[in-house]
Amino acid sequence: GAGAARGFASTVTFVKKIYSDGSTCQKCDFVWKQIEKDGLVDKIDRVVVADERDMSCEGIVLARKHKVTRAPFFVVAEEEKEKVYDVYFKLKKDVFAQESGEAEKNEEIIRGMMKQVF
Repeated sequence: GAGAARGFASTVTFVKKIYSDGSTCQKCDFVWKQIEKDGLVDKIDRVVVADERDMSCEGIVLARKHKVTRAPFFVVAEEEKEKVYDVYFKLKKDVFAQESGEAEKNEEIIRGMMKQVF
């Protein structure tokens, strides 16, 4: 089943950002809502905060280690390897084997472009 494809030892970490003024990252909130909508919250093993007010916090350290500049991002650790995704749709497709992501993504793009048509 889908569980086998994921590998038994992988952990998925969701890294969201808090800006230096203490405000949360809107894109991070949007992506988390998408995860909830997709029913995949239980597939996220850890949520880590990259707080710009604390440059030694785990999220900032992870971002530096993986040279990620965009938030949110995901770190998928499988045994010795770590893979980073900064696009949720890609993570969803590659890690959770949820193909519906393509259709949803395309629908969003089309809706954005075609508002005046429909």
